[in-house]
Amino acid sequence: MARIAVLGGGNGAHAAAADLTLRGYEVNLYEDERFAPNMQTVFDTGTIELSGAAGQGTAKLAMVTSDLEAAISDVRLILVAVPAFAHGAYAEKLAGVVRPGQIVVVLPGTFGSLMFWRAFREHGVEGVTVAETNTLPYATRLLGPGKSLVMSRFDPLKVGVMPASRTDEVMAELDGVFPGIEAVESVVACGLSSLNPIIHVPGCILNAGRIEYAKGDFHFYTEGFTSCVARLTDAVDAERIALLDAFGYASDIAAHGVGGAVETDSIEVAIASDPNFAKIVGPDSLKNRYYSEDIPYGIASWAKLAHLVGVATPVMDSLVSLGGVLLEEDCWETGRSLEDLGIAGMSLDELKSYLAEG
Repeated sequence: MARIAVLGGGNGAHAAAADLTLRGYEVNLYEDERFAPNMQTVFDTGTIELSGAAGQGTAKLAMVTSDLEAAISDVRLILVAVPAFAHGAYAEKLAGVVRPGQIVVVLPGTFGSLMFWRAFREHGVEGVTVAETNTLPYATRLLGPGKSLVMSRFDPLKVGVMPASRTDEVMAELDGVFPGIEAVESVVACGLSSLNPIIHVPGCILNAGRIEYAKGDFHFYTEGFTSCVARLTDAVDAERIALLDAFGYASDIAAHGVGGAVETDSIEVAIASDPNFAKIVGPDSLKNRYYSEDIPYGIASWAKLAHLVGVATPVMDSLVSLGGVLLEEDCWETGRSLEDLGIAGMSLDELKSYLAEG
């Protein structure tokens, strides 16, 4: 089997490194030296204990390192599983070491792949393709140092490629790496397929007082996803679908991406029928990533794109502004800008051409 590089030290990176190793791939796991002490056990042992829906066993990694060039030197596929706020820094790091023929996949992206593409172009990097997924491949949590639990896999896992003209090449490379991969029209189509801004932000805004008081003693989906939260979620989803329609991309309501035990058009029913959601507690504070990532880097990015192409998103806009009050920061400014994405000032036609050809 091929060797794959996984960049990052969080829940998603641990799960991917362990899962792929146990399925026969040789995996190089990289974490920035500043954060390496957070996963010192993995550095010391070179192993991750995996349990849950992706199987069980001890994964012996090929390499665990803080040397980025070493981590990617002998691989074709580079998986970047870091928080959205780190995408810009990782794009700059990789721009200095990637080589022609390599494929960088951001897990997940929410348009983050555009930051990597922009950085590579600015540094004169050629022959490197960038892609992103709409979510992490797994619902996963760390149980302790070097111990990863996968509660479920996301299937389908949607993939957008930059430029879209290279989609077939990337999908062929990803075949077998993750089950249920499904190509979409572009990285924008993929970013707009992300579930996190839809199913996290409305509940976080409407349950903010309870979350702040409970400090983690709160089941987000069973206690917090009530009918009024579902109505707000549907309103966000309607604006997301309008944005997809403006691009001429295929769209489906969020309930169809959640899963669950029953087939339904209701986001409330879909979440209530999925036993994996019932296990999820938190957020434990207003600084949790459901707030700090999914508002400024998720739903705000959608709203900025909508403003660029002339789609009205009053519900999204209000959630971004309310999120700023809760987080005590301007969520319109702290996330990624259209300039960061390299698409500021483009018309809809110009943007669609850029997404297709780079």
